[in-house]
Amino acid sequence: MLTDKALLDVEFEGSRHAGDTVVRYQRGLGDQAQCIADKTAALLDTIRQRTGAVITTRSTIYLLRFDQQPQDFSISLTSQPDEFLLPLFIQAGQESCEAIVAQSRSYPYLLVHELVETSLVRKAGGSVLPDLSWGAPGLTMHLNNYTRWFRDGFANYAGYIAYETVAAEIPSEKKLYQQEALLHTEPFSSLAQVGDRLFSWPQSSRMELERMYYNAALGLFLVIADRFGEPAIRDIMHEIAQRRSTNGRDLIEITNRVLQTDVKQLARGFDFPRFGAHVEQMTLALALNRGVEPHAGLFVLAVPSGSPAARVGLREKDVIVAVGDTPVANHLDFELGIFKVRSQRIVPLTIQRAGVGTLTLDLPLR
Repeated sequence: MLTDKALLDVEFEGSRHAGDTVVRYQRGLGDQAQCIADKTAALLDTIRQRTGAVITTRSTIYLLRFDQQPQDFSISLTSQPDEFLLPLFIQAGQESCEAIVAQSRSYPYLLVHELVETSLVRKAGGSVLPDLSWGAPGLTMHLNNYTRWFRDGFANYAGYIAYETVAAEIPSEKKLYQQEALLHTEPFSSLAQVGDRLFSWPQSSRMELERMYYNAALGLFLVIADRFGEPAIRDIMHEIAQRRSTNGRDLIEITNRVLQTDVKQLARGFDFPRFGAHVEQMTLALALNRGVEPHAGLFVLAVPSGSPAARVGLREKDVIVAVGDTPVANHLDFELGIFKVRSQRIVPLTIQRAGVGTLTLDLPLR
């Protein structure tokens, strides 16, 4: 576990700054620290311009060198109310700025999500009322303002834009690392399942539902951006900034007025094609363990009888590498590819099959 005490034992050589970002670094990492600070400041400017977010939370990033990158770890660090702390673990010998970003599972998606959401609930950031919980275990009280759909949806959308921006700068051979930085990869299928229940998502919801609702919240904002254009989201944020505070009812009213639509009906009526196969994102470890090529795509674990995937001839151990003209490296790529062509009756599915090579299957969408 990385704690305050453990961090005090780390010898830092100095710190570098850009905007509201501070990067503390160990010996020999000064140039990389400045690069990360500059990259983060530029990225946050992009988020502000594209989403209308007012980001008031500061970020402090720690560059921590290890002989072997920790795989399973927890973090418990104390920060100021207007500060977010993020350690970036660096594999010794792979210490370029580009390598540091490519290795990280927290940068940029988690960083941007946390900066945006915490800024939303601060008065200078638009003052979206949070849902509150207090009390002892077993006697916890909850005050639900029902703003999670907006807070997490908007923060997820900002994180998605950050991920796409940074991933575009990483060479393709290193993107397997970056795929692991995605937190929410099934936005459209989740939104189709959740529908307008998203707007009554409480802070105290059961843990098993959390992942689906986080995904659905991202899905709603991706649908809004697709249907009404990205400037519509900036217009919503501008309206929120004019108010002292907004609760869930206010957020629905503002969104409806700006979009000239019923956002609850938009979510309720959203449908997404069901694929049917059980798949897992390819990783280097999975490729080596299964002895399959390529090293990127979706590995087919099972194909239930009678599913759309079974009817077009998909088989276990196939690797999905493209949907239409969209390359597939993870679940999000697959869903974005389907979403892009959802008005079509059929979409070509490109797969790699052991002993056969590349095949194209026609997947029905309706």
